Amino acid sequence: MTTVSGEAAVFLDVLGHRQGDSRILEAITLVGPAMEVEELDFDGERSVYFIFKPAGTDLLFEDDVLVSAMVRTQPDAQDPSYGLYPRPEALVAGLPAVAARHEVSALLGAPERSGPAFDRYRANGRYLHFEFDPDDRVARISALLEAV
Repeated sequence: MTTVSGEAAVFLDVLGHRQGDSRILEAITLVGPAMEVEELDFDGERSVYFIFKPAGTDLLFEDDVLVSAMVRTQPDAQDPSYGLYPRPEALVAGLPAVAARHEVSALLGAPERSGPAFDRYRANGRYLHFEFDPDDRVARISALLEAV
């Protein structure tokens, strides 16, 4: 398992806490205050998204537990209304703002799982999922409670 520091570590640390837990405010202060809330119900599983469009960030709660935080470091082609994470260079200490895939692996080692456009690492007792653009540059980083 890899240990990361930076603002991504804050997102990793608050995963698993229930909605309303004051510790989640540590993550919200990084991306707030402009927030929308979207609630969905999938066959009895309640999902609540805290959406911080100007900061390019979504927090996802499933059945009131924070299970993921996703930040955008490049424009979102699927939803251009999202901005970018305000401090991408602060997300993972030692990584440039829009790191190349080889820079991520040089810092974090071999990924726990990999695909054509993503690498997932076990980090800080959770998971960090990097999505790459066609030029192999980081486009999104997600902190995940569990491997999906």
